[in-house]
Amino acid sequence: MSISERLQKLRKHEGYSQEQLAEKLGVTRQAISKWESNQGNPDINNIIKLSEIYNVSTDYLLKGEEQISKPIEINSKENKENIKSGKTFNKLLFIAGISAIAILFLFTFTFLIKTFLGGH
Repeated sequence: MSISERLQKLRKHEGYSQEQLAEKLGVTRQAISKWESNQGNPDINNIIKLSEIYNVSTDYLLKGEEQISKPIEINSKENKENIKSGKTFNKLLFIAGISAIAILFLFTFTFLIKTFLGGH
């Protein structure tokens, strides 16, 4: 589908006449007619305005391709699993740190007892 066909299809889908669309864009009805009959193309500023009016991307207007982005799902199962695994890792790290401190304390305490009470 060409740019001209997309422009005409979108205008009709939105229920605008060429005159109404021309008024919204600040151009003549003849300009809209030329765009839709493939006798000319809108400039970049009008492409941007058209994309906003029709709620489509400029890529769609120019190339017929809609950029599809994957929406961010805050509560997705994958995100929940990642959060859980991160929390699990933090818990394990905390336990390992406490264990290391406890072992260090026991060695130090044992050394002090042997030194001061054992007399060796």
